[in-house]
Amino acid sequence: MPSKRPFRVTRDVPGGITPGSYGRKGGRGGQSPAGWAERMGASGRGAKEVLVKISGGGRDADGVQAHFEYIDRHGKLDIETDHGEVLHGKAAATEIINDWALDYGAVPGAPHSRSKVGADGKRRHPRQAFNIVLSMPAGTPPQKVLQAVKKFAREEFAHQHRYAMALHAEEKGKHGMHPHVHLVVKAEHEYDGTRLNPRKADLQRWRERFAEHLTDLGVAATATRREDRGFVRTHKKTPIYRAAQREPKGTSGQPSPLNTAAGDSVFMRKKLEAVKRELRVTRTVADRDAYRSLMNVRAKVNERYGEAIIWLRGQGREEEARRFELMHRALPPVRSEKQLIADALIARQPEGKGIDSNQSRLR
Repeated sequence: MPSKRPFRVTRDVPGGITPGSYGRKGGRGGQSPAGWAERMGASGRGAKEVLVKISGGGRDADGVQAHFEYIDRHGKLDIETDHGEVLHGKAAATEIINDWALDYGAVPGAPHSRSKVGADGKRRHPRQAFNIVLSMPAGTPPQKVLQAVKKFAREEFAHQHRYAMALHAEEKGKHGMHPHVHLVVKAEHEYDGTRLNPRKADLQRWRERFAEHLTDLGVAATATRREDRGFVRTHKKTPIYRAAQREPKGTSGQPSPLNTAAGDSVFMRKKLEAVKRELRVTRTVADRDAYRSLMNVRAKVNERYGEAIIWLRGQGREEEARRFELMHRALPPVRSEKQLIADALIARQPEGKGIDSNQSRLR
């Protein structure tokens, strides 16, 4: 007699079925040697890196509505919902807020209340929605970016969290010249009341899924990690990053890359001055803890390269295995952000003056 015990496939099994995915199989290997080799190989062949980031989210209905009015340019752009409806006009944002019932349960303590009491007794106002931006570099067909986001959103959130999106095509302005989609996802689950709580691992997984959907549409895209490409993690809060990329007031020309100039950022300017003082006084930069942490990350990267090379050779792909060996050997030396700033300062010293190139060594 056949067993009545249900067969379950968990989310994290490569190739398994993702609940709510309309039966589509899961990712193409995650962090397995095969999946990692595929993404890194695509990067080596010139595939463009996708960007997925969370840019805040409203903590009440008014905040979420204001964001919808921003992404649809106050009724000028279309908003597409998870039900496939295309809304247009100034009333679109209000219609979505009412449909999502974000004001329901406003009484403190209610099951869907916007106001929760934390362990410290203080009242909290949890985020009502997450604003997720998915983008590609300039030149990517905007409609394919939109199609890829639709597939991603359907498989990740359908039947669980309400969502709506708006496409911003290649337009001039603070976003630059690149097609991107603003995807707004309701934080609260539609049925069990749990809330969306994305972490760094989720963002990487979302990047990988987005890149896969673009690849399926014929767009060369990939989602590798910065550390796998040999770069230091230098994530900054958006205002700091943008200020560092701007020209300082009263100057002209292109802004210098991050880590070598402060731009118009007070935060980065203070950091730059601190490194200058340290080099001037001690002739070294003390950053051993950060360097040790980066070396631990590089050790994991080395391990992933080794596993990928073994896997490629096991598949008879010797040429690709050799290419990965070259990529591995070409990784830049491990340097912390503080060391990179010191290196840039030393490089700018006139020849024969200032600090010699060994003076950014660790203490």
